[in-house]
Amino acid sequence: MKMRSMTPRFAAIALAIALIGCDNTVAISPVYLGVAISPRPSSIPVGSTMVFTGTVSNNLSLPQWSVLDAANANNVGTLTPISGSSNTILYTAPPAPPIYSVTTGLTQGTVTLNATTTSPPGTSIPVAGDSISFVITAPTVSVTLTPTTASVSLGATAQFIGYAVGNLNNTLTWYVNGILGGSSSTVGTINPAGTYVAPTTMPMSGSTVTITTISQADPTKTQSAIVTLH
Repeated sequence: MKMRSMTPRFAAIALAIALIGCDNTVAISPVYLGVAISPRPSSIPVGSTMVFTGTVSNNLSLPQWSVLDAANANNVGTLTPISGSSNTILYTAPPAPPIYSVTTGLTQGTVTLNATTTSPPGTSIPVAGDSISFVITAPTVSVTLTPTTASVSLGATAQFIGYAVGNLNNTLTWYVNGILGGSSSTVGTINPAGTYVAPTTMPMSGSTVTITTISQADPTKTQSAIVTLH
């Protein structure tokens, strides 16, 4: 009987020990406002629309919407408030997949939507915003390759930038003179990042080689560049 009556006490002591840290303070998770976006699509077709909802954890604050790095793209679509629905936004996809400046590091053909909120007046409660990224799909895939010409010394490297937009699969396949990935002993090699390494000796086929990149989603979409070796 005594052992049974002591069980709740031991449970209370165990709970207290679990809550109290080494510095004799009770561990309490920080209070913050969370924002959640829904739905979370993987892709949206060009020119189409979708309504997004931003739910704030206190059910009182309103979401604030933005599109990431809009200034660095040719077009990332538009956001339009919906009358009578303060926590939703109408997104209209651009007429073509967005193309960003290479220096931004953003994935070509995608859009990132952000939602945040502000702390209630008179408070400094931190805010945990939300963001989603989705691919802008198009009826046809577009492939781009730069530069289109290059002069490379034997044994040296050159960087090519290629990308495909318009499909969920934006992967490219790289060739040198029709050889997948190239050949180090003949025409040089190229990796999936577009880094070309020239051969150390002049190819028997001549002083020029062709770099070709092909869309995996649509192999009919290709772009090529001419490399002059010296």
